Amino acid sequence: MKIWKTIDNIKFDNSKDLLLDFKKKNFKTSLWVDNIFEKNVYHLKKIKLPINLYRVSLKDLGFDKATELEKVYEKAKINHLKLVDPILALITREHYLEQPTGEWLRFATPLDSMIDSDGVSHLPKLGKALNLYFVETYWSYSKAIFHPHNEFVFCK
Repeated sequence: MKIWKTIDNIKFDNSKDLLLDFKKKNFKTSLWVDNIFEKNVYHLKKIKLPINLYRVSLKDLGFDKATELEKVYEKAKINHLKLVDPILALITREHYLEQPTGEWLRFATPLDSMIDSDGVSHLPKLGKALNLYFVETYWSYSKAIFHPHNEFVFCK
């Protein structure tokens, strides 16, 4: 499996500073992203670098039809892939500016690692549309359905 991105530097001390920088750059974050990362401040200097990230489609994991998120995670584990810390999705937005328009890339984060103030669990996803960069979310629950062409970002 080929490395997609290596995160080898982080310019910010915490998630609040990173979100403020996103606003200055006109990167769009969803209300859920703002809620989750402002409620829980992540201290970024504690992250061990470098971190290698891998883009993996469900087809790459051997799925040929729609399947549930929990089954995707089980198969990823068998293939020695690890789930990604949610803060890495935010950090990766800074490192993924060549993203094609119309693409939405999900991060495989632990279930219940991104819970909003309403108690709803989310997965982060990066997108590009309307000449803007986005950090959004997708509701995360074990029975969520994904398709063979869907890709997730994992680490090892």
